[in-house]
Amino acid sequence: MARRSDASLVALLLVARAVESSVPPLKASEFWALVDKTADLGSLFGAPDGTVNGRIAALLDRANALAFELERLESAGIVTLSPFDDGYPSRWRQRLGRAAPPMLHAAGPVSLLERGGLAVVGSRDVHGAAREAAAAAADAAARAGRVVISGGARGSDLVAMQAALAAGGEVVGVLADALLKTANDREVRRAIGDERLCLVTPYAPTAPFSVGNAMGRNKLIYALADVTFVVASDDGKGGTWAGATEALKKGYGTVAAWVGADCGPGNPKLVELGAQPVAEIGSSLLAETEDTASSRQLRLGL
Repeated sequence: MARRSDASLVALLLVARAVESSVPPLKASEFWALVDKTADLGSLFGAPDGTVNGRIAALLDRANALAFELERLESAGIVTLSPFDDGYPSRWRQRLGRAAPPMLHAAGPVSLLERGGLAVVGSRDVHGAAREAAAAAADAAARAGRVVISGGARGSDLVAMQAALAAGGEVVGVLADALLKTANDREVRRAIGDERLCLVTPYAPTAPFSVGNAMGRNKLIYALADVTFVVASDDGKGGTWAGATEALKKGYGTVAAWVGADCGPGNPKLVELGAQPVAEIGSSLLAETEDTASSRQLRLGL
């Protein structure tokens, strides 16, 4: 990786949790508040004693330890980016505001993070027509040259990601856990080496699964995509429902919902909340149901 700017180095020092610290690293909201009121974040690095508060000074006094940690990760094929680095997705800053992660780890071509594309999400227990819709949408997007984005979880996520890769497409997986372990899988390594797969996470590369992390990464998927296609969800509960309703409420991007067979009880409710209904998947588009107020075709980023 090219030499970091002082702003990037300061950002990572302020938020890194894998490096020992006598004070707690900044939360995302604290980090962005500091960015908003600091004309040049990089100027904090090497600032004279007494010109920054004690917590900031203690966090910045970890440069050597951070350098060793970043080198260790790079040797494992993991790059670490701050919002001041090339490759950090601009859509996260634009759409998420202070909820954008101030640090991310990635394996694979980070250039895919700026391409937009079609996200496919849904239940872990997806089946029948909804499972087929996930695969068909991902296949169509891949063949149209669009990036397919998902979360790497069992069920809808993996169905879509595997379909896109099988079609020769490019894929972004936004993980909630175990980036390092996942990136070491043989098939995953091959796709990364072919520069068709980028795995990214805002959490530690060795983080175990947690519901909180899974819920937190949902918005990152929506915010990367041109359109997010929800293939199946429960009504009023579960991670898919929570992610979709949050995206609709906060405007993280266009949300579409499968309304064909096996869509689950939540998807019709998502349509009531503003998601675009999808009842048919073609080779280059997903068409809205005919009984909607507008019968226009919904092109899910294809």
